[in-house]
Amino acid sequence: MWLIYRKIIKKIRTTSVILALVAYQLTAQASDINIVTEPWPPNIYMNEAGIISGPLTEKVLDIMARAKLSYSLNIYPWPRAYNYALSDQNVLIYPIFKTKAREPFFHFICPLSTKVDLFFVKLSKRKDIKVKTLADAKKYRIGLIREDYDHALLLQHGFKDGQQLDANTDDLSTLRKLIKGRIDLMMQSRSSIYENIASQGLDKSLIELAYKFKDEHLAENCIALSKTTPLFVVEKIRKAADEINRAGPLLDINN
Repeated sequence: MWLIYRKIIKKIRTTSVILALVAYQLTAQASDINIVTEPWPPNIYMNEAGIISGPLTEKVLDIMARAKLSYSLNIYPWPRAYNYALSDQNVLIYPIFKTKAREPFFHFICPLSTKVDLFFVKLSKRKDIKVKTLADAKKYRIGLIREDYDHALLLQHGFKDGQQLDANTDDLSTLRKLIKGRIDLMMQSRSSIYENIASQGLDKSLIELAYKFKDEHLAENCIALSKTTPLFVVEKIRKAADEINRAGPLLDINN
């Protein structure tokens, strides 16, 4: 009888240890956030030391420090970063524009910054290109990033892939097509297009802003967590972001 009792106690203790280890691993995993982003200079870029930098990155890392959560940080082309955040647990993606189509798939934490001004950009020498309304742009070939907010916005307004829209993996690919005359317009923020022009050793007079998108076309600029991320982790990050936003002026990357 005593031997049976000892075996039962030993089994209970072993089971308890296993359960404790599982609980620890789950907690550790929940606290380990995989942050993904895209190249978007000067707001997000890899510096000479190989460190992901820029004002948006600095703010996200400030939020993580305040939330006291560990993280990894990787930079990918937008389609890869976005699909990673869609499919994996404990992934934070930034920056991401909040849209109704995306809301079911993420926990959004907004705002990360003020709304980002967006423009159609053309070569300065293309005097034939005139865009006074969004509808005017349907006459032209437009380069943008595949699966990005810009892409979704123009599709929503009746632009078609393979007709007006030329989707690429990154801004530099799009810029090169613009310079070579393979597209008529590209869609980008002011600071980013000038930064990309400079990175190619070109003068900013090469291009000009052909059309500024109206405010009603602009979505909130946010961070988002994959839908399967535990809610207590989401709330930690949300609380940290809210505290930082209340402490000072909201980050403005339009200048």
